[in-house]
Amino acid sequence: MNEHKTIKGNKGEWSEFYAFIKILADRQIFAADENLQKLSDKFFTVLKIIRGEAKKGKLTYDLLPDGNEIAIYNEAGEKIGSAKSDNIKKEVGAIFSKMKEEAKTAAFSISLADNLIQELGCTQIKASSVNKADLVLMIHDRITPTTPELGFSIKSLLGSPSTLLNASGATNFSFFVQGFKGDINEVNKIEGKSKMRDRMKHIASNGGILKLSGVDSPVFKKNLSKIDTIFPEIMAEIVKAYYSGKGSTMEELVTGVVENKEFKQKYGYDKGDYEYKIKNFLVSVALGMTPKKEWDGFTKAHGGYIVVKEDGEIVCYHLYNRDEFQNYLYKNTKLETPSTTRHGFGDLYQEGDNLFMKLNLQVRFIR
Repeated sequence: MNEHKTIKGNKGEWSEFYAFIKILADRQIFAADENLQKLSDKFFTVLKIIRGEAKKGKLTYDLLPDGNEIAIYNEAGEKIGSAKSDNIKKEVGAIFSKMKEEAKTAAFSISLADNLIQELGCTQIKASSVNKADLVLMIHDRITPTTPELGFSIKSLLGSPSTLLNASGATNFSFFVQGFKGDINEVNKIEGKSKMRDRMKHIASNGGILKLSGVDSPVFKKNLSKIDTIFPEIMAEIVKAYYSGKGSTMEELVTGVVENKEFKQKYGYDKGDYEYKIKNFLVSVALGMTPKKEWDGFTKAHGGYIVVKEDGEIVCYHLYNRDEFQNYLYKNTKLETPSTTRHGFGDLYQEGDNLFMKLNLQVRFIR
């Protein structure tokens, strides 16, 4: 009996599988500039792909030097199968076309991928994480005479843009609300699509000024502080600027912080200083930092990011084009408002003699 049934997955899961088979077919992956354009003179030759399977453990796909043969090994180092790059290449385009057609569907199957999934020894399209990465590649490093194993996260441009940093209670920032002369209940009754900006506007028009009280999660605060000891304060100012209607993209919000006279007087930073810190934050999140787990400051589990583009091309960012990766993230991310009820923010509330409000941070890709 064939254990492989038609598998369903969302566009992110299928994009992960697509990146896997595209690399098996091409045997190389190109770097990209800050606009996601392929850098034809920067590419990495792939020697092996290591992929986690929930039922089978870690599988290694050895791209043998004859340019076509792929040997498949299990976690014990035993050969369990083989495949040919040319055969995979014949299927890749059709699989991508089906993915693109179904990208806005919550979950879908691609029956023409069934045989390939079986041939490659897979039981799932989304790999089980190997060292927190979606895919691990052993590459031939043309700059140094080494063959490092690098973990990559995979991002898809198909369908709706994905989140970079997901909202949770851990991404709440608490603010003192000073000088407010209005009615608390009147603020909290404000609803509608733009309720947070309307609430902030109402608070400001009644003399209220928000001053940072703290980051709700001590872990997230510590992680932010690794970027810079004052970075929690910088990030809080960006969050406040967003909910105050001063922009939504990272570029717009950084400009708003630069124009903050209090910050200018306090720290003397210019736009380049803020951009540098925000870019470091975005890269850190992209390569493994989360709000709920203490971060060691290293990204060694991740070589970088693989992006599946709208035309089926895949490109990557890693150590050798880190500047381009930083600029791509900076130009292509924005803040957005998640659910206030789910994440517990957006209401004015009293504690003792002090008035507070929580604001939440969520970062989404623009593309």
